[in-house]
Amino acid sequence: MPLLASADIVAGVDSDSINCEGFHHVSFLLVFGPSYAGATPTEIKLFEGVTVGAKTNALTFNYVYTAAAIKAALGDTMAAAEATSAALSIATATMASRMLVIELDIAAMTDTYKYLTLEFSNDADAGELTVVAIGYPRYGYSNTTHLV
Repeated sequence: MPLLASADIVAGVDSDSINCEGFHHVSFLLVFGPSYAGATPTEIKLFEGVTVGAKTNALTFNYVYTAAAIKAALGDTMAAAEATSAALSIATATMASRMLVIELDIAAMTDTYKYLTLEFSNDADAGELTVVAIGYPRYGYSNTTHLV
């Protein structure tokens, strides 16, 4: 599911929300553009909510990122073991042309909440960001839209 295609995240931005009712796991693939040059960090949070766009509770998620830029040696290798965060701060220059993978087991969500939204804080260093989510269904494949 495409969630965000931003030419500039300098002012901060939220992804589209996804309905996770039928999933048992979600993977978010974040690809940072090549134009990041600064060292100012941006903070990434994953929120759950009862409605579309609601950011009620920040969740702790697992993450890992590529060891190098896309198409470079080690660009298809993960940098380190999976780590956890509820507010991941990354220096944008470090992530230029790299991919970050965020993983969440839906069991970590509060039972009454079904929507997930990624939040990117304002960042002094402008740059592109594309976010795609892959939802792993609980019960076989469904051709139902989960974007809201």
